[in-house]
Amino acid sequence: MKRATCLALGFITVAAGSVSAQAPMNLDDLVRRGDLYDAYLHPDTFQPYDGAVEATWALTGTIRERGTLVAGKWDGLHEWYHLNGQLSTRETYLDGRLHGLSEAYFKSGQLSVVENYDNGHLDGPYEAYWVRGALAEQGRWSAGRQCGEWLSFGRTMMYPPC
Repeated sequence: MKRATCLALGFITVAAGSVSAQAPMNLDDLVRRGDLYDAYLHPDTFQPYDGAVEATWALTGTIRERGTLVAGKWDGLHEWYHLNGQLSTRETYLDGRLHGLSEAYFKSGQLSVVENYDNGHLDGPYEAYWVRGALAEQGRWSAGRQCGEWLSFGRTMMYPPC
């Protein structure tokens, strides 16, 4: 009996591993249902898609974007790439809404923007950079509104306290 149980658990473990190791679905093959928060549906079943997805640039065949969908909505890390292959944007989602750190990069790979989201709203420190790397803006967001002291393109701006 113990041997049969161990054997069954072994098969379950192998089967689960093969599902999670499945190749990402081509995002361009999914059906996009447009509403307030877009959902992506499997083209055969029209059910919300769960799993890793990626898309490529038609011109070069390089990765355009990749991430994970849960119930058809972005969830976890989502990355976009410039045509030259450099990372463009790295975002974190929770149930289809931006939630957590978001970073944007110029085509050169130089950091452009660092910001944080809470349930789809900018919330926390914010920094933006010029293409040559100098700080252009710095401040804080609270529930989608600028707050406190900001450095904005060489000028100091004051907003309601955070």
